[in-house]
Amino acid sequence: MTKRTVLAFGLMMATAWPAVVHGQTVTARLKDVQVQIVQTVGCVEQRGDDAGGWWLTRAAEPTVAKPDVFDETQVEEAKDTAPGSREFQLIGVAEFLDAKSLLEWGDRAQFTTADEVNATNALRKGHTVLVKGLLIDPDGDARINLLSVVGLADTCS
Repeated sequence: MTKRTVLAFGLMMATAWPAVVHGQTVTARLKDVQVQIVQTVGCVEQRGDDAGGWWLTRAAEPTVAKPDVFDETQVEEAKDTAPGSREFQLIGVAEFLDAKSLLEWGDRAQFTTADEVNATNALRKGHTVLVKGLLIDPDGDARINLLSVVGLADTCS
């Protein structure tokens, strides 16, 4: 090997080594972090007009769920769920709002038109819903990143 080759290889290893070591450290930490998919029933509440303003209150204790859609049996069983004392901030809500609200969300109107909007309108304040999502509960600030929302009742019991 020439001095030039050895020098180039040494320089490459010197710059790449911290990234490799750091990558292994991050990978090891990520293996320890696991987010569960859960489902629960509660009452939709809106606090303010910003993105963090949607909450699930009077929610039942969440249970681990499969990452599939709700079937008819699950929805019927959820209707019998008693109100709970849990509260979750809801994130990832845009697709579950009505079309007008989705278009007002952030800069959605820049890349979505009223004809193309895909909004379920399942997340409405004052309604009881069954939700499925990723439970994020780092320090008692419980949040659910929504995957699915099904309306159960037009009021909260």
